[in-house]
Amino acid sequence: MKGKRVKWPLLLSFVLVLALFLSACSSGTKDTSGTSSNGNGQLAKKQVLNLTTEQDIPSLNWTQASDTTSLTVLSMVGSGLMRMDQDLKPKPDMAAGMPKVSKDKKVYTFKIRKDAKWSDGSPVTANDFVYAWRKMNDPKAAAQYGYIFPTANIKNAAKIQDPKDPMFGKVDKLGVKALNDKTLQVTLDKPTPYFLSLTAFFAFLPAKKDFVEKQGKKYGQEVNNILYNGPYVLSSWQHGEGWTYKKNDKYWNAKNIHIQQVNYKVIKDGATAVNMYNTGKLDSATITSEFVNQYKGKKDLNTVLQAPVNFLRLNENKVPQFKNKNLRKAIYTSIDRKDMTKVLLNNGSVPATYIVPKDFTKGPDGKDFRSEKPNGYPIGDKQDAKKYWDKAKKELGIKTLKLDLMSQDSDNSTKYNEYVANQIEKNLPGITVTVSKQPKNNFLKKEKSGDYQMSSNNWVPDYQDPMTFLDMWTKDNQANREGFYDPKYDKLIKEANNLGAEPEKRWEKLHEAEKMLLEDDAAIVPLYQAGNAIITKPYVKGLLYPNFGLDMDWTHAEILKH
Repeated sequence: MKGKRVKWPLLLSFVLVLALFLSACSSGTKDTSGTSSNGNGQLAKKQVLNLTTEQDIPSLNWTQASDTTSLTVLSMVGSGLMRMDQDLKPKPDMAAGMPKVSKDKKVYTFKIRKDAKWSDGSPVTANDFVYAWRKMNDPKAAAQYGYIFPTANIKNAAKIQDPKDPMFGKVDKLGVKALNDKTLQVTLDKPTPYFLSLTAFFAFLPAKKDFVEKQGKKYGQEVNNILYNGPYVLSSWQHGEGWTYKKNDKYWNAKNIHIQQVNYKVIKDGATAVNMYNTGKLDSATITSEFVNQYKGKKDLNTVLQAPVNFLRLNENKVPQFKNKNLRKAIYTSIDRKDMTKVLLNNGSVPATYIVPKDFTKGPDGKDFRSEKPNGYPIGDKQDAKKYWDKAKKELGIKTLKLDLMSQDSDNSTKYNEYVANQIEKNLPGITVTVSKQPKNNFLKKEKSGDYQMSSNNWVPDYQDPMTFLDMWTKDNQANREGFYDPKYDKLIKEANNLGAEPEKRWEKLHEAEKMLLEDDAAIVPLYQAGNAIITKPYVKGLLYPNFGLDMDWTHAEILKH
């Protein structure tokens, strides 16, 4: 359903209520909790968390999941070889210990825990990983995150997924092998610095073949159509309304997990969430800008700078005019990011003319990736935007242009995208932008299929490395949904990918790639690095917001007496 274009005066735009576009991960494992009200530190008898989210679970099928909500659910009910700890370091999960690594850093041998079990009581085996990983690479499965396996440089993954290669579809050639029921061997094409952290990512979860095949198309449709091997199981799921986690007593580390139950309620209206928090029906909630000031100075409020960078996709396949570099640069420079973050978002977000976020990952020199270019690549201001637009009009032979900006249908997303649309219209006379509101699932389907002109989204990093952001815009990457292609850019990414054993040179290539993507090509329009304003009851301790993979982790949390 398309929304109407809204013409707002400048003053009104400054007080526009904006907030989070998508819930995502923070830049570091921020603990937003406080201390107990009575200060005694004793655990409450009832270890139940009540939380909220803006959208339902789009998918519980690990091959089809691609959004943060699904990723978080699958990460809490499933366990891979590794799991990230409070310090964002991979620690053994289904693996019995750290893997044995060959001298050339291309062969990893994992031992699977003897006490690793599925929720039906059967053991988790090495073959469960082999089956699941092969499924993710099988062209017939059309896995949304299949591309992460070539990114991890799993042996032959790129060839298996390439229709032009003789190895296409031959998943038995994938570099993963069960040496026995409890020993898994993984072979890489080349050394990959971030491989171990990837084994904690949901795309590398195991799956039990017999169960999956028995479920068929029903797999992941309801809580009984999926097996669990993680810290929690889903006990209920009311589609569109919410879901409930319960602690998985069969999980190998269950004794160290305190939270017994987590209730999620789907709430799209920010005022409703705040009211439920104030009346004790929620223990933690993300709040929008208009509610931040009332919590300032209170222990409840924390702002968290996240890793995702929000950006606009410009679909060159749907809008041929977007192939014009000056038009892309005009849109890039037309949006006031400072007022957006400081006045409008008011939640800890910061302006971004970069795609690799601040405080996300450090290079071989120990410095943050952003330290070399802290302000990214601004490429101009509003006056430059008009100049780029004038050049684009001459080159394209046009005077006006009508565009559609696809938005999710929550109030926050709609308001945010209406602001962006009005910024473009105001600073690029002759361009009109219609905001098209879509339910979450429709939004994802349309973006994946390329059925949009512009879309507003962000990217939650999958692992702690700049490559998780930068390789998305190579020609054959499944996340490249804009039709953008620059052979020079692809070459840079390929060169960086081949320098796993030479970290300094690799880092230089990654910096070159970001510059080319944004300053030279303006392939996308970065807007801001997301922040979250979060209110949490002082008696809740240990809620973590990792900077990749999932948006919240309560496996270390506890509720104190209050």
